[in-house]
Amino acid sequence: MKFKLALTVNRAIQLLISFLFITNIGEGFFAPVFAVYVTRELTGASVQTVGFAIALYAVVKSVVQIPLARWLDRRVGEDDDFYVILIGSGISTIYSLGLIFITHDWHLYILAAMNGVGGACLMAAYYAVFSHHIDKDSEGFEWSLMSVWGLTISVAIGGAVGGVMAEHFGFAMTFLFAALLHLAASGLMVILYSQLKTFRKKSLLSWL
Repeated sequence: MKFKLALTVNRAIQLLISFLFITNIGEGFFAPVFAVYVTRELTGASVQTVGFAIALYAVVKSVVQIPLARWLDRRVGEDDDFYVILIGSGISTIYSLGLIFITHDWHLYILAAMNGVGGACLMAAYYAVFSHHIDKDSEGFEWSLMSVWGLTISVAIGGAVGGVMAEHFGFAMTFLFAALLHLAASGLMVILYSQLKTFRKKSLLSWL
């Protein structure tokens, strides 16, 4: 008797998950070091500053993301979605680099607000593109792949690597490497956009 299991995901979804995976490894770098960096390195900063910066990011992202998503939904085609994803990824790169150079708590607030806009751009457009290319009858599986690899395992890897890097190479090198990961993710998105129409289903895993 022959048994076969094939998990097949189209190439666009694979690249979209890879993009989010790389992006969130970079984001995960901040988890173990952010509060330490802010309280130790920024003039006038305290644990309270960390909380306010996180809250500011969340508020700005929430205010921007839903109207932006509605605007993108009204646009025909995916060009706008890809451009907005690249804008969001670019802002994340600038945010990571900006952390190297800031010196005061109010600098962090500016960066946090800017990063909120970037996060809104990234996710509003990303969800739209992901939804367009998800395979019929595989919605739960592919959304779960995105959640597990793009939002969970990636952050775990980023947190572990970020802690090691900050311990051995310092904050600046950690933030620089996070910026480079965002640039790499942007490059992957450019590849996806340029070749999208030629992608076909490819097996993730198959055996007899």
